[in-house]
Amino acid sequence: MQIRVVLVGPEYQQNIGYCCRVMKNFGFTELFIVSPDCKIGQEAVMYSKHAADLLSSAKIVKSLEEATKGCSIIVGTTAIQNISRDITRDYILPEELAHQFKGRKAKIALLMGREGTGLNREELQKCDIVVRIEGNPDYATLNISHALAVVLYELSKDKFRSSSKPKSLEEFMGENEKKLLLKYFNSLVDTCNRGIKSPGTIKLSFKRILARGVKSKVEALALLTLLKNIKNR
Repeated sequence: MQIRVVLVGPEYQQNIGYCCRVMKNFGFTELFIVSPDCKIGQEAVMYSKHAADLLSSAKIVKSLEEATKGCSIIVGTTAIQNISRDITRDYILPEELAHQFKGRKAKIALLMGREGTGLNREELQKCDIVVRIEGNPDYATLNISHALAVVLYELSKDKFRSSSKPKSLEEFMGENEKKLLLKYFNSLVDTCNRGIKSPGTIKLSFKRILARGVKSKVEALALLTLLKNIKNR
């Protein structure tokens, strides 16, 4: 799956810069800008931060046809929930889009609309798929860079999940630490059993807490230190 981000009629340099940052965050580099309603200058460069190279390589075109040329699928975005029988704004969710194209070699143009009005009806009718991010119904409209981040995250998360997750260096709790923890805890329960109605239940509860929640050797040794000190006192 290849993604080309297409900003349609963006109105603010700041948002163009932010969109470049988001694209670089998730490993996408192809940007087309259709008839921007602002000058793309130093402000856009400033807000793009370390993605200024992506901004400088962006292609500025005059039509949606130019921006989507060579793409087999056109995906539009909308903040408006369709409540009629009109299929123009029928939408799927970003995670559904990612699932639908996972493993496919399609070249996708992802259209982000204007800050004020989004994509118009004619532009949406040119889209094969429309995506909507569901949010607070009282205020569901996201800034275009925020919306782009959500969609690109869903499209790229499998790619980065396996490669970026560091290998664990944590040493796990062994059986010896587990036995010692239970020994010291059970000894404390026996020492303090006067007035305790169900010491067996307390011991079993601690055993299950260990199984569910204490995994690392560091955690186990920290607890052992505490229990030993309490026992000695």
